[in-house]
Amino acid sequence: EDNLRIIDYDDEFTEGDGGLVYGVAVNLTHKWITVVFRGSVGKTDFLTDRDFNLDYNSFFKTEGNISGGKPGTHAGFTKYLVDEKMGDQDGRKCLDRILACVNNEFETNKDVAGKDFSLYVTGHSLGGGLANLFAFRVAQLKAMNHESVKFLPNKVTALTFAAPVAGNHDYNKEFQSLEKKGILRHIRVANEGDVVPTNEIPLPFSLALAGNSHEYTQNGVNLHLFPDKELAVDYRNTKPFNSQFFYLNPMKSAETHFVAEYIRRVELPANKNSSCYQKTVEEIYAHAGDCTN
Repeated sequence: EDNLRIIDYDDEFTEGDGGLVYGVAVNLTHKWITVVFRGSVGKTDFLTDRDFNLDYNSFFKTEGNISGGKPGTHAGFTKYLVDEKMGDQDGRKCLDRILACVNNEFETNKDVAGKDFSLYVTGHSLGGGLANLFAFRVAQLKAMNHESVKFLPNKVTALTFAAPVAGNHDYNKEFQSLEKKGILRHIRVANEGDVVPTNEIPLPFSLALAGNSHEYTQNGVNLHLFPDKELAVDYRNTKPFNSQFFYLNPMKSAETHFVAEYIRRVELPANKNSSCYQKTVEEIYAHAGDCTN
């Protein structure tokens, strides 16, 4: 049995209609710390999900960018992480509070400090989008030798399920620069037929959105799960909405997004026997490509 304990949890800024909820757990058996973000549960979250405006400042205003372009992140997800209203009694934004908690564990926890623990970030749906941005921010700060991540390991890995697109093409270039340095990894699990991880959302569905989903693209290595056969591994593998939506059976599209269907596909015999499940994250990356396409 794993020696697992929760070291931080916050739902102070949530309500019946949603809001940011996260937890931080330490697994002493397998030597990892994981930050977990909750997915959408109500109107507040859905309004956040639909905000496809681009935030160009929160992660790039003072840090600059290496792409020479104009990197932007999903405004709704970014606001959850950095909005002043999501701060704690010490005036820290939610993202900074989580960073402080995790950095402190790696510095002062005698069972963790100096013992080669790994750092993971995960979530489903909205939680996956938040995990993408949080992992990116950790790696970005690590590349800058920022004091707030001084004691974190030199690599952060996001493992997401049904994660929406979290930024534009120039954001992806920033993401790739950190992948190439070996300090950022993202294993993105998505079901065939799930529209949430897609871009290029067409009319009439796009009328419900703020911003333009056509500007967005996915990041990391995609493990694409099929309903009845072995998964496929590819780098990025962004799918347009029209390729995934069941126009003749919209309810099937909704069911494909549910956690239960993700669990079912992950546990398919064809996948359990797949060589992919025997690979490390680095081996999966090596199989998928060189982080440049």
